[in-house]
Amino acid sequence: MVSSKSNQSLNQRRIPPFKALRAFESAARHQSFSAAAEELNVTRAAVSQQIKLLEQYLDSKLFERSGTKLELTEHALDYLPLLTDTLDNLSLGTHHLFGQKKRQTLKVRVAQSFCHIWLLPRLADFHRNHPDIALEFYSTTNLYPSNNNTVDIEIVNGYGNWNGCDYEILGKKEEWCIVASPQFLKENDFELDIENIALFPKIETLGYSEGWKDWFAKHDPTLFYTEPMMQFDSTQLSIEAAIQGLGMLMAKSVLVDDALKQGTLKLAHSMRMPSQSQHYLIRNVTHYNAKKIDTFRDWLSSCDMLEHNI
Repeated sequence: MVSSKSNQSLNQRRIPPFKALRAFESAARHQSFSAAAEELNVTRAAVSQQIKLLEQYLDSKLFERSGTKLELTEHALDYLPLLTDTLDNLSLGTHHLFGQKKRQTLKVRVAQSFCHIWLLPRLADFHRNHPDIALEFYSTTNLYPSNNNTVDIEIVNGYGNWNGCDYEILGKKEEWCIVASPQFLKENDFELDIENIALFPKIETLGYSEGWKDWFAKHDPTLFYTEPMMQFDSTQLSIEAAIQGLGMLMAKSVLVDDALKQGTLKLAHSMRMPSQSQHYLIRNVTHYNAKKIDTFRDWLSSCDMLEHNI
């Protein structure tokens, strides 16, 4: 509770006109009426008028002319730091309390390899364009949407046909392609017939419904091929093994696109094979109208994954 004495003190505050204070502080800081006018977006005459008003209010001269040079009086030199600190604190406090746009958080459950290989390298662009949206990620290797109602959207590598879900395929129909490191290609003659290529060292990612058997079967279901010498439970590890020259890899084109562009991997064979699984964007139906979801979806649409596959 504020006492009557405090109320009386508040009512008796002797504060000069705010416009006059801003004009003086800017002119004193720049030691120029013209620079102050430019900073405050007013005329030089308006700055001069406000300073005269302040001098009358304070009954004290604030500036002296020395030829073309503007100098502060002793009183002005003492007054300037107090006024600058006060205005700075007012500006910072106002911005802290009212000026910052409230940041929204978008919670995303995302396929682990897709997040690591494709999404992370592109997220800086999202933050540049949407600094008001924070992203919270939960990685998964599951082929099905979760029952976690706290996430806003999911990006899942799966097979669709999920009842009660609002989902859409990201990008065009995905394909499998055969890749290898430049060194591996140099050491192995991929101009040979498919029977010889079938004997080359292979790398495989576990968990997919398709594998090397399906790719070779497109040539000849009876074709003999050697089993993969290395298998990994994540695509990112399989890709890294291929980059290290440990074998040729059958991988989804969307997940090796960046490596092909960078030259760390090269296409080892021209044949593609359609993929049964796809990457899907799944909206939480209870959060359907949230603008942050639409913003993220629109940004994904602008990315090259959704425009083409390699």
